[in-house]
Amino acid sequence: MQLRAPSVSVRWAIGTILFILILAWFTAPNPVDTGSDIDPFTGRWLVNGTDPFGVGYSGSLSITGAGEEYALEWIVTGALVSGIGFLVGDELQVEWRRSAGNTVVTGTAEYRLDDAGNLVGTLYVPGAAENGRETGEPAG
Repeated sequence: MQLRAPSVSVRWAIGTILFILILAWFTAPNPVDTGSDIDPFTGRWLVNGTDPFGVGYSGSLSITGAGEEYALEWIVTGALVSGIGFLVGDELQVEWRRSAGNTVVTGTAEYRLDDAGNLVGTLYVPGAAENGRETGEPAG
């Protein structure tokens, strides 16, 4: 008996279900009050931005950790992005990595909170002519 690979429609259905589950996880209501005295950066954020290549995107960002080290996970249009951040003064400095298909892009970012408690960031990619911009508001 010979085993056959799943058909394209089965693989597509499984991929779609997995994508929906991941998207639902990252866009669920924020379990952490981003305005708390504990740590204003942690929690889930709804983000919009333009990358350093001029491409617009939107999605969600989850920031966990506190104190010295933070883990960041984005689900944005067309890609999954992960990063690690460190608090320097009132600014979260991040090194990130974006994977989309066979393409990998790495860079850095600096985030701060504006007076309304929203996230404001600048994204940098080595060799890019421009800097990217990202804003976020608490998700929930």
